[in-house]
Amino acid sequence: MPHLLNLTPLAIVWGHATHLGLKRPDNQDTYGKFPRASLALSAPHGQLFIVADGMGGHAGGKEASAMAVNIVQHVYFGDSSNDVTQSLQRAMEEANARIYQRASSNPDLQGMGTTCTALVFKDDRIYVAHVGDSRAYRITKSQIEQLTQDHSKVAEMQRLGILTAEEARRHPQKSQLARALGIAPAVQADIIANLPRLHEGERFLLCTDGIVKVEADEIKRLVMSNPPAAACRALIDLANARGGSDNATVQVIAIVNAASWREKVASTWRRLRKRN
Repeated sequence: MPHLLNLTPLAIVWGHATHLGLKRPDNQDTYGKFPRASLALSAPHGQLFIVADGMGGHAGGKEASAMAVNIVQHVYFGDSSNDVTQSLQRAMEEANARIYQRASSNPDLQGMGTTCTALVFKDDRIYVAHVGDSRAYRITKSQIEQLTQDHSKVAEMQRLGILTAEEARRHPQKSQLARALGIAPAVQADIIANLPRLHEGERFLLCTDGIVKVEADEIKRLVMSNPPAAACRALIDLANARGGSDNATVQVIAIVNAASWREKVASTWRRLRKRN
């Protein structure tokens, strides 16, 4: 049964999927939706979605991404502030400090770090916290908007006009990060709060860079033409069809009319009961 969050008059339906790809021996991505047992968008901290893509070898990468997701959600929901942006900032800073400390204290984990991109839905607002090159998109029938900027050296050269978009796409060092959690004692996280309010029909995508070979217009088509869970599977299938060179993790969140969605779910269950 689809996940459904209560929001009057809107509701949120989401799906998720992850795959190690076709070239990697293990999956160093981690993701989550928190709190797991709560559906209240009106709660002080709302609902939190996170993806993280670890780096630093077999053990280090997975540990770093798992630490990021675990620490960010614990610190965020444990923070006493009613300001979502302040809570997100503290959560990212704490995750960075603890991952850095862990890497510094164990020679086998030196160099480990992780991207971390988080979305918070609270009432009818959305907030973003971001470090690295995982991405958050906002998608409607008419457009797809990347909410985050990649913190890679190649992306920064593109923003400065040193590289064209095509040169950046083909650059051999395009995955080399300029910012990540855990690689330095302090980190500058992008915290985005001035986004338009939620509207019925739009969708949001969180993804790691294993989806990089899927073009924006293809993402838009697959996300808008499929239910969230099916869209996640379709995106990963397409990434793997393009070579599957990296782990790929996606979460898709759809904004729907609460009353219409409840009636649709109830109607589906009635049909299933009649069949049985």
